[in-house]
Amino acid sequence: MLRDLTYAMIPYPIHKKIVEWKCKFGKQDEQLVDSHLALYPHSLDINKVIKEDINKCVSFLPYCAKPMGDHECPVSDKVHKRKNQRCMKISGGKCDVPCTLGDMVDVLMKHGFTKNQIFIIDKDANLFPWLVQKRKEGYEYFMPGVGCKYGVSYAIDYIGKKLGYKGCIAFIDDYCSSDTKNGVCKCMGDYIGMEGLDKGKMTKMHKSTIIMMENILSGNYKTIEDVTRSPPHKDEISSSV
Repeated sequence: MLRDLTYAMIPYPIHKKIVEWKCKFGKQDEQLVDSHLALYPHSLDINKVIKEDINKCVSFLPYCAKPMGDHECPVSDKVHKRKNQRCMKISGGKCDVPCTLGDMVDVLMKHGFTKNQIFIIDKDANLFPWLVQKRKEGYEYFMPGVGCKYGVSYAIDYIGKKLGYKGCIAFIDDYCSSDTKNGVCKCMGDYIGMEGLDKGKMTKMHKSTIIMMENILSGNYKTIEDVTRSPPHKDEISSSV
């Protein structure tokens, strides 16, 4: 589909530059970029979306943001010890295992997202048809769409330009920067391996990302222009999860 030889030959650092160019990082609000977020397109009025079109939002999260090792996901495959698409919280259950995917699910469901609006990505071959169907159902925004910069650098063309979605992107990062083997995908072979055989990827959503999404969905996000026009009260405190 989108995974062609051209992308396969591009080194990972270039993919990071590509996504920064496609998302126009230079024109993004710094507080979003510092929280590993970006708007697509960069001119999107995120507060208007939250106020008027929150019922037109979906979210997709990567399975690789689930925990492993000391904090193994309770619904992972018990035989092959692989992570999967299942999440107890999306189905209305409770889970106390530390998990950044679960933390983001908490935020989304707190703000009215249902299990039909949240998709845990195991492979693009399942994500893209789901997004096509949701578009037909009237959904227009991803809030957020989560992935690594390698995947986002090419997938955003399909999700944005072809399907017409707009929204907020959240970027995952390595769970442990010294563990290069199990970090974010750095080449096409790495990406295909993740989808086909390797479910051991160890990545995470940043705490600041989850807190910022809580602020956005709560209607508490203020752009730099908003702050300049109307400085917050001295004892105003940002909400947290």
